[in-house]
Amino acid sequence: MPLVTITLPDHRPILWRKKVADIVNAAVIETLDFPDDDRYQIIQALPVEQMELQKRHCDAVILQLTMRAGRSAEAKQAFYRRVVDDLAHQADIKPANVMIVITENSDADWSFSHGEAQFLTTQLAC
Repeated sequence: MPLVTITLPDHRPILWRKKVADIVNAAVIETLDFPDDDRYQIIQALPVEQMELQKRHCDAVILQLTMRAGRSAEAKQAFYRRVVDDLAHQADIKPANVMIVITENSDADWSFSHGEAQFLTTQLAC
């Protein structure tokens, strides 16, 4: 699973924030082929004054995914479409207010614990 940081406005209720996180997780699983039991999300709610995002509305949502390289451009496009559509229909977020950034890296760039790069060991190697 990628490490997903979801930045959204703090004036929205906690249950709405959880719903957004669930929608993002489902889109990651269904379009980027990650396991459904491997969820790493950081949800940060900020005052709108701390979200300077050009002309986006105060209900902007920013998704930052850090993941190992290897997903195709088509899979990423499918993710973008799916998550924006689902956020619009299920959480009432306008597509123009969703910004997504994917950053890719390699197996050596991840340490889940113990100061080790687990993807390089047999424990998590693909």
